[in-house]
Amino acid sequence: MNKYQKYLMENSALAIEFSVSGEEKRKNCYLEEKIVVMQDEDITKIKYNLYLKGEYIVKVFSIKNEKETLLKTEEYKATGGRTYKYFLCELNFEDKIDGIKISFIDGLADDLFIPIVFVDADKEKYYAKKEKERKDNLLKTADIKVSTGSDLVNIYFQPCCEDYARAEVALYKDNMMLAKYKVDEEVFFKSINGLAYGKYEFVLKQFNTRNETILETEKISFQIVPPTFGMGRHTVVNRI
Repeated sequence: MNKYQKYLMENSALAIEFSVSGEEKRKNCYLEEKIVVMQDEDITKIKYNLYLKGEYIVKVFSIKNEKETLLKTEEYKATGGRTYKYFLCELNFEDKIDGIKISFIDGLADDLFIPIVFVDADKEKYYAKKEKERKDNLLKTADIKVSTGSDLVNIYFQPCCEDYARAEVALYKDNMMLAKYKVDEEVFFKSINGLAYGKYEFVLKQFNTRNETILETEKISFQIVPPTFGMGRHTVVNRI
């Protein structure tokens, strides 16, 4: 950028900003003589609008592979009724342009090319977030509950989705698998007895009609503890 271009840009009441359709505008994308567009963390949002307006700007072109496209102008009315014109550039993260070219009034300075830098969102982070949301929703639907007795545990659950076919419970103690139990269709609990006192863990899996795992929990812990006695009666302690 030469001194004439810089002067006109700095004295043009310039506003360069972009937004996602339907959301509040994000400003200050014009940094160090380039326009930086940060994609929303939601990678499905690929289309953005870039708005440019300035007193000395008469034409703006989008540039891709050296091909120039003249941007259309829009109008808006500010408070007080004054009408302003601005140039609208549609941005697409799946069809990125190289930048824009600005032409100044009366040729007061050479045309100015401003590169546009697209910063893509972290796809792995997005997919990890969506997978966590999916699993959290399945766990909420499964509604797993646990109750214990003097030598037993009852594990209750609900089908996590409509395609549910069966379940399986794996029982662990001291990081060792003790047994696997299959739970048939139309049965939504598993009772395991003959357990000694101590801490245990289990993993619940649910399968669909194609025998695919649709839900697998982390290890869920429970304890079998000695019975307490109150008022002369034997009391079984239940924990959920």
